[in-house]
Amino acid sequence: MRGKEEIRAALETAIEGLHKRVELNVAEAELSDRPDLDVTNIYYEIQRDKPRLKYAYDIAVTWEADTLLCELSYMPYQTGEFPDGFSGISVSSLDELIHAADTHLGKDPVSIKVTNRALEPDMMNRALQQCGGGYILCALNRDGTQIEYSPAAGLSMSECLDGLEQAGQLADQVIEDLLEDTMTERERAEVLFSFVTETVHYDPRYESDLEHMPYASRTALGALKDGTAICGGYSNAVKLLFEKAGIRCYNVSGSYQGQDHMWNIALLDGDWLWFDATAGRGSSLKYGLRHFAQEELDPLQYQWKEQAVSELCAE
Repeated sequence: MRGKEEIRAALETAIEGLHKRVELNVAEAELSDRPDLDVTNIYYEIQRDKPRLKYAYDIAVTWEADTLLCELSYMPYQTGEFPDGFSGISVSSLDELIHAADTHLGKDPVSIKVTNRALEPDMMNRALQQCGGGYILCALNRDGTQIEYSPAAGLSMSECLDGLEQAGQLADQVIEDLLEDTMTERERAEVLFSFVTETVHYDPRYESDLEHMPYASRTALGALKDGTAICGGYSNAVKLLFEKAGIRCYNVSGSYQGQDHMWNIALLDGDWLWFDATAGRGSSLKYGLRHFAQEELDPLQYQWKEQAVSELCAE
């Protein structure tokens, strides 16, 4: 091999073929005096440029004479070679992954057995951002066999779990008070969205006194308990209420009018529609809802990670 491009091509081919050992003859390659580090850096470049190959989660390179021996480690869901005796929650879709994460929120990781090779590592980690209600961060471990949890913003895990429990109880009460069995899906969405836009006020401390703004303002708890939130609180409240009402809903992160923002996309009567309770605050069902059930968003106003959203909606 004469150069880094040939080495890169060989590594990519090996990863795509799930080869565990790759021998590279670098006698004529134009590398530094540490070719093992050069090859390791090429591996990281592949991970950066082709994130779908991140299932090859580690490489170890040994150097003997003119030969480099590369040992590649793969996430077991790609090879099917799980450790002996391994058991975990079966996951074949992003929806099942999200459900597994939400159901087992806590300090201890939960073991999962991904059975769908089409699920890419970055795709799964993006989906896990939907979990935890803004309180708990969820992510795959290195080899993709566990979902790991960590509390947000310097809070303890017990504080985060307590906040989520309180928010859930408040959402249950809203559902009980406002919804009727005879309501259509759209009527349920209208009533719940209107509740948020009418009763929740934007927390001005985000602009003027961020140091003293409680973390709850970023979550559904701030919206449902204190009636005060920023966009994260509005969005998490809508997601929580919609889901409890049987409406599939996700948070969407991006920007609105050049500012960091969060809003929602929900499956309503068979269509994926946009909802922005923060921008629609003050509107009501009685006088007309704003930023409710929109088929499209103004691309000059909103920017978001389209891939992350389309992956979730595709299921």
